[in-house]
Amino acid sequence: MTSIGLHVPVGREARQPWLRAALFAAALAFSLALHGLLLAEIRLFPSGRPMEAAALRKPRPMVMGEVRALPDLPRARPPEKFRPENPEAFADVEPLQKSLLEDLRAGAEAMAFTPPAPAEASAPPPAPAEDFAALDFRQDILQIEQQVAAEELEALPRRIAPAVARVSGAPDITLPATPEALAAAAAAVEGRGDAALRPLSVLSFAQPSAPAMIDAARQGELSDAERLREQGMMLDEKSADVTDIDPIERLLAVEVTTYKAADEDALYFELSISRAGVEALPVLPKDILLVQDCSESITRTKLDFFKEGIVEYLRTLTTADRVNLMRYSDAPALCFEDWQPATAESLAQAVRFTDDMRARGQTDLFSPLQQMLKIPRQSGRPMVAVLMTDGRPTMGTVDSSDIIARFSKANAGRVSVFTVGAGDRVNAFLLDLLGHNNRGGSWLMPLREQIPDTVKRAARELSRPVLANLDYRFSGDSAAEVYPGILTHLFLDRPLRLVGRCPAGQKAAVLQIVGESGPQKRDMVFALDLTEAEDGGEGLRREWVAQKIYKLINDHMASGRAETIQEIRSLSTRHNVPLPYGADFPM
Repeated sequence: MTSIGLHVPVGREARQPWLRAALFAAALAFSLALHGLLLAEIRLFPSGRPMEAAALRKPRPMVMGEVRALPDLPRARPPEKFRPENPEAFADVEPLQKSLLEDLRAGAEAMAFTPPAPAEASAPPPAPAEDFAALDFRQDILQIEQQVAAEELEALPRRIAPAVARVSGAPDITLPATPEALAAAAAAVEGRGDAALRPLSVLSFAQPSAPAMIDAARQGELSDAERLREQGMMLDEKSADVTDIDPIERLLAVEVTTYKAADEDALYFELSISRAGVEALPVLPKDILLVQDCSESITRTKLDFFKEGIVEYLRTLTTADRVNLMRYSDAPALCFEDWQPATAESLAQAVRFTDDMRARGQTDLFSPLQQMLKIPRQSGRPMVAVLMTDGRPTMGTVDSSDIIARFSKANAGRVSVFTVGAGDRVNAFLLDLLGHNNRGGSWLMPLREQIPDTVKRAARELSRPVLANLDYRFSGDSAAEVYPGILTHLFLDRPLRLVGRCPAGQKAAVLQIVGESGPQKRDMVFALDLTEAEDGGEGLRREWVAQKIYKLINDHMASGRAETIQEIRSLSTRHNVPLPYGADFPM
């Protein structure tokens, strides 16, 4: 067995342990001195407090750029308060006013005023019985609503003049004067001529002479009945003599539905105007502009669906139509420099232009709208623009309210704009109001797969315009609030709808719509019996509220008044109509 023990050194080093301790102490002192020198000179690890260490770092120069304040965003300017009086200005002129009144009163008391004898006038003839069978409602439409001239006449000073007796048999028309007639009349007045001539201007200026006219009148004496019949024939008027507007209500039919609200004293109604039968108005030749968004926000798949719809739209055009195409992303580009007739060659070029569309670049929506207004328009041909986009601009003018307001004001209803959009990212507020304010409408689909069918539907409904630039009015006594305020063109395949609200006791109303059929103006006048209309249900009120919200939103964009938003919310809450457009609602 091997034993393990402690090895004890034997020798000189063992005999002198103090020598090893001295060497170790000398090495330790040298090491400490060397490290202290290094720490003092190099100062790799500064000692002391953190503030002393931070002071040892070399300061870096600070570079300052120009700092500019952000410009204030434009705010809607509130309308000035209506203040007809001005107390400060009135205090200055009050002494002068009192002085003038005292002078006028003193002058009036000093004048001697003798009132003249009252004028004697014959009693007016009895009014003829009204012929209701021949009543023309156009006369009711064209009534005077503001009697400004009458108010001005009432403000003028009055004087009472004696009644002037009418000369029996004197004609009301003065014939052209001749030198001979003037000389004969002057001689008769001075007693040098024929005493049978009477000094009336109509006889003095007459040609032939007055005696010849008197002899001819006496030879053909008329009875009172014959004279009244002759005068009546002169007063009879035909519609062609009064106006150049051609009535067309016989070619159209109007359907009326009503809803009487139980919780308010109001009657809601809807009018749907469409063609009456086989006989129809002539179809107007039209100019079609198809505008396609080709920015990156339109995906390749969605753009392919739009391109398919454009090709289908081109197939519905006739040879009487003219066409042009526009694509845009950061800038617009036209297919043709000017309108082209819908021929085989032009349609083939339009198809090639459509096939070359690619989704790239940012979205500047306002530029193509401005370019649209620069395209020349021809009188008698309605211009219809179909805008296909998601309505999400990323450059240029990007605010939806600004785009709608600026374009609508510049357009003034001259171009009829319809919009087509699909998908969950479509800007419904922009596309809806852009069509509503510019004689158009909108088709917004939730799925992009519905785009081709939607574009084909637009082509079908807009293919046959028969009346352009419509304007309407109701009879002055109807007290009806009717929307929309701006009508689309009248198309044979797209009924024209109006919704209104009137007092619950309203029984009838008269509607007149005026439009252009080429160079000729036409109108339709309908007498509406609200008591015999079919029941349209609660949906009529909701539709009227939605149309009123359209109007209030436009008012808010124009004025920026907070009260308008409050009125919109009140309508929405009271009638349970959701606020439109979600996050795009203009706050």
